[in-house]
Amino acid sequence: VIHTWQAQATLMCRVPGLRGHDAMLLVGCGVLTPDQIQSYSAEGLLSQVGPFAASREGQRMLRSATPPDLAEVTDWIRWARDSRELRAA
Repeated sequence: VIHTWQAQATLMCRVPGLRGHDAMLLVGCGVLTPDQIQSYSAEGLLSQVGPFAASREGQRMLRSATPPDLAEVTDWIRWARDSRELRAA
């Protein structure tokens, strides 16, 4: 559980604009880095995230938020291109 939370937090810190439930869905699908996000086409990433978002676990993560659509997934890919490295303070 802690590893999952760390992966979600790291993804949110690295990809500007990514929301909490976006990171939760991505990590739930095994997409852990901005490079992995960028490696997908929008349609390909949606085909990974969409079924997970519709699952019981995905619905729990989304709470009352709308499942991602093609436009939102396209934003994730664009934002991942502007990702930043983590630095120790």
